[in-house]
Amino acid sequence: MAHTESASFDSTSTLVTECALDLHRTLRSALDIAIPGVNGARACGRSLGLRRHLGWQVYTIAHSGDHATVLRALPMARGWTLVLQALKRLGCPASALQPLKASIQRLEVQFGRSKADGPTLRAAAAGALDTAQQRAQMLRARASATRANEYIHGIKAESQVSAFMIGPADAKGVVDLASVTALCGVRRSRPGSAWPLYYTLEAYDDQQPKRGVSTGKYGRTGVPPLVQGLSSAAAKSGVLRMGKDGDTHMVEFVDVGSQRGEPMDFAFLECLRGAGSVKPSDTESRLMFLINTPMDRAVVEVWFHKSVTLRNDPSALLVSSPSLNRRVLAAHGIERLPLEAGTVPVDAPKLPRALKRRDEAHAQLLALGAKSLGAPMAEFRGFQLEVKDPPWMSMLMLAFDC
Repeated sequence: MAHTESASFDSTSTLVTECALDLHRTLRSALDIAIPGVNGARACGRSLGLRRHLGWQVYTIAHSGDHATVLRALPMARGWTLVLQALKRLGCPASALQPLKASIQRLEVQFGRSKADGPTLRAAAAGALDTAQQRAQMLRARASATRANEYIHGIKAESQVSAFMIGPADAKGVVDLASVTALCGVRRSRPGSAWPLYYTLEAYDDQQPKRGVSTGKYGRTGVPPLVQGLSSAAAKSGVLRMGKDGDTHMVEFVDVGSQRGEPMDFAFLECLRGAGSVKPSDTESRLMFLINTPMDRAVVEVWFHKSVTLRNDPSALLVSSPSLNRRVLAAHGIERLPLEAGTVPVDAPKLPRALKRRDEAHAQLLALGAKSLGAPMAEFRGFQLEVKDPPWMSMLMLAFDC
């Protein structure tokens, strides 16, 4: 019998990604013809005459440029039959339906070729094809890792809530960028060296590479990004100081014996003028949220001003970080890790139920961020991702196309 080797991870990942993104493009094209301007998964399902879950699947595939999100939303064969029938009924021409059918079949063929090597296929899909049991095991492992890192390093946070705010866009598509972060329940369990608690905002625009990395101008006196009114009183007692990690500024958490063991809250706000462009481009925009302290829960958001037009909804990624320095990541790339959660749209500042008691402070911090951009909070729409026990030294990323 001839020996057949399993496909490499890289080759499988490339093929799965290509097939999934081709399905995304062809379905989006068909929807734009059949139901142009549809807004939201529920409206998409109603317009197509589909049940709610199938409508959500169709909308998600068409509006996500991330292969794992597409794979997570795939309908069964019967669902595709109903989708194709609905599109045809609404007048979608064969010139759009045939490429869509071909994309569906191509992905099914690729799954058939790869299913013999299930672990490689699931890894290439970034956890999107994991079973419920595998997801539960991953969550238990992450929870154990959080406890272990807390014990090893002697520090943890209850939660991190971070958001990027983009806009308004000027006539040339240039936008300002604000970031807000609340680190809640930060506590040391034993004496230790200064801890890199918060890395300051950096931006890089691929359309203007000569500008290099934009960042705030900070010295070593005071902690300019700190929002004192939303931080613990202990923040004024010398537990924070500015530092540098290469060319990157950071805020360090200093061990002050009298404050050790006391949970503290810290809020940060920064704004960069002319940080980038939201003009149509082939380059994907990525917002990176660093997880550099062991924590129980992270919530990350992106808020777009109404003047910013999106080609797709933001997709969520979890990646490992060989370094918290963005410049190293650019040189060495990233390893994508399984992620069980996805982004959800939010119309107003509201945190998940587990962090409900932080709602008011979160709304105040976002309002300050909007004010720094010169626009009221009501003119922004958001997307939110909640991740329990995010791995220490990882990054959560939100990716989108304008």
